[in-house]
Amino acid sequence: MLSLELFSLGEVIHGSKKEKEVLKILQKKFGGSLLEVKTKEWVHELEVYVNGEKINATLLPYTSGEVEGIVGKDIKLYQMPPHPFQVKDLYEESVKKGYKAVIFYDYGKLRRISVGNKIPAIFSEKPVREGDKVEIIANSSLVDTTSYNLEVIISEGEDYIIIGAHVDHWLTGYHDNLFSLDVIDGLRKVKLNKHGLKFVFFSSEEGPRCCTGSSQYKKDDTFVMISLDALFPKKVVFSATPDLYSFSKFFNVKRIEMPTPFSDHFPFVTEGYPAMVLYNDDLIPFYHSNKDLPIEEDKEYLNELVNSLTRFLIELDKYSREQLDEIFINYAKAQGFEIKERRGSIVASGLTSTFKKSQ
Repeated sequence: MLSLELFSLGEVIHGSKKEKEVLKILQKKFGGSLLEVKTKEWVHELEVYVNGEKINATLLPYTSGEVEGIVGKDIKLYQMPPHPFQVKDLYEESVKKGYKAVIFYDYGKLRRISVGNKIPAIFSEKPVREGDKVEIIANSSLVDTTSYNLEVIISEGEDYIIIGAHVDHWLTGYHDNLFSLDVIDGLRKVKLNKHGLKFVFFSSEEGPRCCTGSSQYKKDDTFVMISLDALFPKKVVFSATPDLYSFSKFFNVKRIEMPTPFSDHFPFVTEGYPAMVLYNDDLIPFYHSNKDLPIEEDKEYLNELVNSLTRFLIELDKYSREQLDEIFINYAKAQGFEIKERRGSIVASGLTSTFKKSQ
């Protein structure tokens, strides 16, 4: 399996030499064209000592600094909160309270969750206790670089259904996002009649600004964009522009929702294209951690997703842009919004999105 081949390469940081290596491997397998992306690579080094003993830890992007202090006095200690996005809130709280550094602990699990750059923050593999003496030596920087999106045309058309996935990932990254590459690989034989089909493998989804690769991708010939991201057995969250909601019938759905602003579909949404992401937040216990690993259920889930997406694509291919636009506008009106055009009509709102009140 493609995912297991790339899994052996380890962590793939946005803009890094390894990200470009992965894209070259994918180009060798799928063909296609590499399209330049201006991005940043995160370069970092970390050493952590607890009571004089060196321990294993991960640095949170994009923190940096050298600190010596006592846990509970100079350095704030937290257990992993229920949701990964709460890590940043706890980090900001620690900054406001004047702590020199932050340590998170998740029963030995290591994670990378972007929090900022004001004080160093780590996940510790070893339990750390109040009163422990800790030394953190963290050097990190963001370096301007060039990476690529890989565009593969499967079948020609006047416009295209795009199936996309990002190739950069924090730590092991099996379900976020190597598994999605296997799903795409399983769709190579799909035959469409009305629209063309493209696969696009995106650079730099994870940061330092979400979706750098897809933001720079030229979208003029897009019909519908479908992003595959953070999939996990055995359901999907169907996160989409409302004109696509009816197609959720092809999937084992956990819930249907407005587009989330944290994956490669969202730049398409804001620029006025029908777009969606399939993901599953059942992955949260392993999200951005070193425990995001292959599991037994993956094979069955892969087959199910390929079959569901194949049926979805064949049905979606029957529609025109005008039909989808009509469904979109009628849905917005039913929600109390007067939409003149798609572009800019949906805006980010916390962990989800909403219709803009006025255009």
